[in-house]
Amino acid sequence: MTAIDFRADPATARSYRVVSLVTHADIADIVWADDETGCYGVQGRDAKGKPVVVEQFGPIRIVTARR
Repeated sequence: MTAIDFRADPATARSYRVVSLVTHADIADIVWADDETGCYGVQGRDAKGKPVVVEQFGPIRIVTARR
């Protein structure tokens, strides 16, 4: 699996986590991710405080969440 989208399939996406290969930490507030391209979106807010998805990129890996 190389891509997840919490908006389209939240039940399946919850069984995965996205990890930064630079810091080896989980990326919080993830909305969607594609580890083939290294792009991902995180929940953020604009200048007026409205929720937006902020697209970012970097070396990531999508892994199965431990239970």
